[in-house]
Amino acid sequence: MTDRVDPRPSNDSHNGFPGTADNVVQARQILGGVHFHTGRPTPVTAPRQLPPRPTHFTGRTAELARLEALLAASDAGEPATLLITALVGAAGVGKSALAVHWAHAVRDRFPDGHLYLNLQGYDASPPLSPHQALENFLVSLGVPPGSIPPDLDARTALYRHVVSGRHLIIFLDNVRSAAQLRPLLPGTSGSLMLVTSRSQLSGLVVREGAQRIVIGPLAPQEATDLMRSILGRERVDAEPVASAKLASHCVHLPLALRIAAERAAIHPLLPIEALASELESGSRRLDVLTTYDDDETTAVREVFSWSYRDLSPAAARTFRLLGLVSGPEISVLAAAALTGLPPDQAVRVLGGLASLHLLEVAGPDRYRFHDLLRDYARECVSEDSEQDRSAALRRLLTWYLFTAEEAAAELDVRRGPTPFDRTPGDPPPPALTIGFPSRTAAMDWYETEFLNLLAACRQAAEVGEHVVAWQLPIALRSFFQLRRPTTDWVTVSETAVAAARHLGDAHAEAITLRSLGAALSYRGAYEESLQRNREALAVSREIGEDEGWCLNSIGDCLVSLGRFDEAIEQLGQALIAAERNGDASLAAHSLENIAPAYSALERYDRAIESLQRSLTIFRDLGRAYGEALVLDKLADTYLSLRRFDEAVHLASQALPLHEKLGNRLSEAATLRILARAFKSNGRIAEARDHWLRALVTLEDLGHPDAVDVRGDLLGC
Repeated sequence: MTDRVDPRPSNDSHNGFPGTADNVVQARQILGGVHFHTGRPTPVTAPRQLPPRPTHFTGRTAELARLEALLAASDAGEPATLLITALVGAAGVGKSALAVHWAHAVRDRFPDGHLYLNLQGYDASPPLSPHQALENFLVSLGVPPGSIPPDLDARTALYRHVVSGRHLIIFLDNVRSAAQLRPLLPGTSGSLMLVTSRSQLSGLVVREGAQRIVIGPLAPQEATDLMRSILGRERVDAEPVASAKLASHCVHLPLALRIAAERAAIHPLLPIEALASELESGSRRLDVLTTYDDDETTAVREVFSWSYRDLSPAAARTFRLLGLVSGPEISVLAAAALTGLPPDQAVRVLGGLASLHLLEVAGPDRYRFHDLLRDYARECVSEDSEQDRSAALRRLLTWYLFTAEEAAAELDVRRGPTPFDRTPGDPPPPALTIGFPSRTAAMDWYETEFLNLLAACRQAAEVGEHVVAWQLPIALRSFFQLRRPTTDWVTVSETAVAAARHLGDAHAEAITLRSLGAALSYRGAYEESLQRNREALAVSREIGEDEGWCLNSIGDCLVSLGRFDEAIEQLGQALIAAERNGDASLAAHSLENIAPAYSALERYDRAIESLQRSLTIFRDLGRAYGEALVLDKLADTYLSLRRFDEAVHLASQALPLHEKLGNRLSEAATLRILARAFKSNGRIAEARDHWLRALVTLEDLGHPDAVDVRGDLLGC
């Protein structure tokens, strides 16, 4: 929706402005200041985030009619009115399935896209905060992460600005409270906000006028229809009384009905009456609901207990141990590490659990729990001793650590030697080693496991595996450096520092402080980065460790802060340390970092000399990552000297190295150097092409420098 303004002011004054322009003010008289703000970012494509349609969806005729009536009434009202519809009820009652089914049915009425987020209000993981949720939505709507303000109120204001005038489905699943979602409410919007919760959300109804629909169990006929859909009409209708009894024992909850019907499906010769009688005799029940205003039911635990007792010992143990895992999903190899099973046996056990709907398939060789099943598995794991539980978690966390280090070695971008020995436990057996065949495979693994790795960092600290808690974030640094310089890097680095301090390990503390400094620097928080690196230096000096790498990091921060003389002094000390210790890698990086300080002071000969020395060292070491960075800085230096052909030649050597390494952030930097060189040579078309390529990369990474590249394109 675009706001339209009368092209002529009422006082008959008129200015003509042919063509197009940004940031234009037309007025007869201006009192006070004039401030320009960029318009809301526009995504390349509208977000389409709805989960897949649920299979075997049955019934809910009355609820669907109510939803349609609410939407029709909203369409007939004020166009900018937000419709908030909250589906509330017990866990397992089918709120999410109904919401997803209806959202797909009406999605074409919301052309600006569909946002979806699980707020994890009742998950094993901590509930998603409004702060995190807003970042997720803003990025989905085209806002670069670096442009997202840190303050919650500012994020809320930006979010409301971005969605204003749009027609979106905003689907918030598993909401714990009105307070959790209130910052996610648009201000003015013709959108549909669809919410599911186990809470009654009374505050949302009273204050925001939400339309609450209480979702109860299926009607008896609808429950029978659901079983027919899974088992077939002939089998269900052959035992109508037993089928009704089975549905009754499931309290007509869709989740319980689906599990029971699937159990019957894999035993086609077993009468439904026998299954109903077995279910009726269940002794353990799951406390499905956890909040004070939810209705209690025990049917789901009864069904879970009944299915669990039918498992083989290996499957039952696997089910229980999976309840220990805090990540959102798990791979076959990770599950094998957790359980100690050989991978081929783990595949069979996990597949069997999935066939009984005790696990969900999350992708090829990947599985996840429904939140209720996770609760039940966690309850069952008390059958295992504390020693067995601790050993299982240690195996899993150690597997994540060793595999992350294996992937980091393949990426080969770490500065300096491996900073620790992986000694929190026995290494995983060879059968669990991935053996990454390429950098691409290593990067793909990091991307796939990213949320699980973050959860593992947090869980390691929570369960007292402090060695993993500081080493795993260090193992992730290469991935963060190449792909995701986000707040997550800062968060896990802070966890690492706390774990090192808990252990009283000063060596680990110095390493983790320097890594935290790097994370902050990549986020542009140079002052805070400088402070963390100075703390690392103090610790290193206290325990008598060499300070060269700390001095290098401090000098790099000082360059970014424009404190060039101080930077040259610190980096000079780092060079002395490198020569003293014979650390060629440190020497190369210190020479690389000192050059921009010389260039800023117009000491170009010293800058070029430093970079050429650095380039020679990196090539001797076979470090393509460092070589490419130095080529970029040499090209940039020659660009400052207006030696454009030499700048193009050097940057053209760096570009394929970045591409091979997967260093997309540096790839964009090289494209920008080439664009500036081409523009200065009057090759405007080539300049625009390279700026466009850089913009695509930076926007894909969500990097704040994309704003500057847009400005370069406009000025070209």
